[in-house]
Amino acid sequence: MPIASSSAKIAHLQRRAAGFTLVELLVVIAIIGVLVALLLPAVQAARESARRSSCSSNLRQIGLAALNYESANKVLPPGYLAGKNFNKPEAASDSTGNHQLTGVFVYLLPYLEAANVHKMFGEQIKLGVDSRDLPYSDASKPTTWAAAQARLSTLLCPSGPEGAPQTAMLDKSYGKLSDGFLILQSDAWPVSTQLGITHYLGVSGVWGSTGPNLMYPAGSGRTTDDVLIGPFTVRSKTRLGQVSDGTSRTMMFGEAPGSSGVNIPDDFTAGTFTGFTQANAWAGWGTLPTAMGLTVSRENKNGATFDSKWSYYGALHSGDVVQFAFVDGSVRPLNKNVDDSLFQSLSTIRGEEAVDESTL
Repeated sequence: MPIASSSAKIAHLQRRAAGFTLVELLVVIAIIGVLVALLLPAVQAARESARRSSCSSNLRQIGLAALNYESANKVLPPGYLAGKNFNKPEAASDSTGNHQLTGVFVYLLPYLEAANVHKMFGEQIKLGVDSRDLPYSDASKPTTWAAAQARLSTLLCPSGPEGAPQTAMLDKSYGKLSDGFLILQSDAWPVSTQLGITHYLGVSGVWGSTGPNLMYPAGSGRTTDDVLIGPFTVRSKTRLGQVSDGTSRTMMFGEAPGSSGVNIPDDFTAGTFTGFTQANAWAGWGTLPTAMGLTVSRENKNGATFDSKWSYYGALHSGDVVQFAFVDGSVRPLNKNVDDSLFQSLSTIRGEEAVDESTL
């Protein structure tokens, strides 16, 4: 009997040792929760670092595509096929003929592993920098329009907004003379067009091309096109030798994810929106002036909070940085609070500004 009793007691003790009490289980859960809370920021930081690295790689590929185009053609690709009526730069035709109203990314397609899209795009439209044709959106060019709806992964930042915007697909943004003043304007298509999106845009300078009659500074005898022009403008044929400010000090492409934020007003509809509202279409001009600077937070008023806006280069990365590809092929980040004049000086090819890179 004592032996049997002892054996039963040992078996009972073994069964108790194999489990957890409720208190022990709660302690384990609490410890796991603390560990997850400690590790989550590090995991998120690692993911964002990977996304930013992927974005940098995209910009590097885009910059190298432009340089490969230059190697084959001795000039950088044209900024956009439009006219030189600077009071109405978005016009589909003028005294020189029709205008395709497409831009720089179309010329980069063969160098971005999208040769089939390029071939399809060019089946019904002339793409020569000096050629004239109806706009890429014309009803007589359904194949071109279909190609413009292609989704190109290299043109999409992993940290950028996902899906379609709520209100508009922008296909051109430009500086325009209006009542003696320069303003920044954009034109757009409805979201239902399903145009392919880009989170990057080519640099057109401070205002883009504004024509031969606007002097800068006033009375200097030099035009804005002499001083404030960027690598990509209206039917441009920029040679690397014309980038006299230095290829390592001149921006060529930058992050531009469109408009997103909380309670932000829309330029095309009445009311305010939260989320991703306006996207840039790669088949359009594909360029943006730098006139607005990088500090999009100055637009935060009347209850609106912008994470990005169509008129600004910008990014949705953590850390308040925006990445740019320079003409020498390098990719570098700029702080969103960089001085406007310094930022704009980096967007011109021959502004002759002194740039202190230690302040960037």
